[in-house]
Amino acid sequence: TKTFTATAIVQLRDAGKLALDDPLVQHIPEFSQVQVRAGTLERVTLRRMLTHRAGLATESPIDGWGALRFPTRDEVLAALPATEVVIQQDSAWKYSNLAYGLLGEVIRRAADQPYEAYLQAHLFDPLSMPSATFDLDDHSRTRLMTGYDPTPYRDRPAPAAYAHLDGIAAAGQLQVSIADLAQWVAFQLEGDSRILADASRAEMHRPQFIEADWSAGQCLGWRATRVGDRVYHEHGGGIHGFGTQVLFNRPSRTGAILFINMWPPHGGLDLAKEALERILADEPADLRTVDFSPVPEAFLPLLGTYCAAPGIWVDVVWRDGALRLAGSQGKSYSLHAPAELEPTDDERVFRVRGGRGAGERAIFTATRQGQVLGYALGGFEFRKLDA
Repeated sequence: TKTFTATAIVQLRDAGKLALDDPLVQHIPEFSQVQVRAGTLERVTLRRMLTHRAGLATESPIDGWGALRFPTRDEVLAALPATEVVIQQDSAWKYSNLAYGLLGEVIRRAADQPYEAYLQAHLFDPLSMPSATFDLDDHSRTRLMTGYDPTPYRDRPAPAAYAHLDGIAAAGQLQVSIADLAQWVAFQLEGDSRILADASRAEMHRPQFIEADWSAGQCLGWRATRVGDRVYHEHGGGIHGFGTQVLFNRPSRTGAILFINMWPPHGGLDLAKEALERILADEPADLRTVDFSPVPEAFLPLLGTYCAAPGIWVDVVWRDGALRLAGSQGKSYSLHAPAELEPTDDERVFRVRGGRGAGERAIFTATRQGQVLGYALGGFEFRKLDA
């Protein structure tokens, strides 16, 4: 649920309704009543809440998990004077269901519609996720698996009581089928501009905070973890009777979804990562479609090997339907490669996409007869070796 909540916040940011570094109190003025035990009120920002760095208490002061009754929206807001900011912002990763529950309220106010209705219109409907719901009706109840609680000292679990998260629904109330959740993973890997611009989707996958040992990073909604040379974006979930784990590996465009009808599952959610590791260990072939279109006539003179002092070699190549900078064969240091050269209105000027030179111009020079002499980029003059 939290990854959907985070995406809704980024959508509203893109729509100009809010900024990620806005203090929460700017959108929920009642938050000014909380007790600040450490840090400051103003540093409880939307970004820090999205990344569990806001220092907020894990839950609302109103009991929920033990009582099997979670506070309503009104009760969560009414309990703000008893709610605490308990540690310094950015001092540690501190998971907070309360933070995401309050982000649901931010969505409600910024979008001027209920949180659930916003997600339905802006995420579930465009992604064709018909099973997604926050409230069970008669039909969806018949499709619900029986959830179980583990029992102490015995193997056989007991049926779990159903509890609605109510006022903190944005932290974990979403109920959905595996087929529909696969649509969500596919969106993470392939994108859909109706939902989110590619740049915003990439921003959500980018770690905002890195653990000291570099084993994991917290992204906007997602957590990135490293296993050997592979990085997985993942998020689990757990409510009474049910546990889930969703993870994906962007370079291989592969994901895994695990549902377990017991919570806590005591290690069972690790199966998703273990399964994906086994699949990817076989190094499946790259099934990506390659563009073998011919080199445009105007680009032919640009192809070749270039060198800049004191000894930087780069190849200009045509690969996969685009002009690119590539590392020169046998040379370990290529500075600006790999990167794409995007044409501009000037046939000798290209905008660099990716790498060290991203956003800068590569400007080629040639003789009057059209022989390419070299190009300039990022303060370096590259000479074409066959010029």
